[in-house]
Amino acid sequence: MKIRILVALLIVLTLSGCDMSFVGPTPTPIPSKTPIPTLRFSCSPNCTYEDMTVAFIQTQSEGSWMRRNYFSLNETAHNLGIRLMKFEPRYIIVNPHETFLDQQRAFREFIADGDVDVIVINAFESMGWDETLWEAKAAGKIVIFEYLRVDAPEELYDTFVGSDYVEEGRKAGREMIEWLADALNKNVVELAGDASSPIAHDRGRGFREGIEGSDITIIRSETANWSAQEGKQAMETILMETKDIQGVFVQNDEMAYGAVEAIKEAGLIPGIDVIVVSIDTSRVAYELLIVGESNVTVECNPDLATLIYEAALKAMNGEELPRWIIPEEGVLNVLMPDLYDIYRTRFPLE
Repeated sequence: MKIRILVALLIVLTLSGCDMSFVGPTPTPIPSKTPIPTLRFSCSPNCTYEDMTVAFIQTQSEGSWMRRNYFSLNETAHNLGIRLMKFEPRYIIVNPHETFLDQQRAFREFIADGDVDVIVINAFESMGWDETLWEAKAAGKIVIFEYLRVDAPEELYDTFVGSDYVEEGRKAGREMIEWLADALNKNVVELAGDASSPIAHDRGRGFREGIEGSDITIIRSETANWSAQEGKQAMETILMETKDIQGVFVQNDEMAYGAVEAIKEAGLIPGIDVIVVSIDTSRVAYELLIVGESNVTVECNPDLATLIYEAALKAMNGEELPRWIIPEEGVLNVLMPDLYDIYRTRFPLE
């Protein structure tokens, strides 16, 4: 019976002229986001820095950390023979959403540029990068994020070079414990960055972990959006309500500068009456430490160029990269005898 059915089926197919390899309409191809494997660089595995063209998409040039970060990338590129291209958004203050769109447009332009090998991104937003990252991967570009870690599948970019912001907060907390060890009261206020910022969240969380188990009490936490002006305003508001404050934890040095101004105007001595602990170790932090108006700054290293370019070269030569490259970072305090020498070494042109 089975043989008869098979013979009848063969006859029908022959008469109808059908192809035995497929029965039915031709399917519409489904677009795939899986990049086509290609040899990304003809110089691999012997690429050198002189073979490398890097495009840097910056968040902004305002703030001493950002200026130092770009100085590091530019100077190191020049010394290594790397061609560096830079993009900076136009809308950083006027329209934050346009800043993100600006970065996306620049990203796509660099993806389409056949001369660009590596794209380094100081992202303005942590979300919304997936689509352009697929495009970059399909084009064979090396993508390295710095400073802000993005919320995107790790297979879509090569690595992240940046600090452990939770650990920075922990260091600040441990320093505050030491500086307030002999204080009768241990009331501390916090000046935080942008409320939506993952960095602000991580530093705040780390600080609380760092002071856990101590007698320190955080009596107020105010958002000051990384700004010296808003830092001063926030600290002024707090000091009008109470001067029973022994310490201020400030999530970046710019806000610390504003807080110090407010403390002085309130008739208190920053660094003595109110212990000041900040994060970033930017130029303004050194200046506050040198004159004794701040006690501690926890380093957030802006000199990321060497780590970034080393990682990019390894990627060009086909080597696997770690998912997160953390720079070496320390803690500086007002009592260090070589503080001024460190400052002049770090900021020789400023």
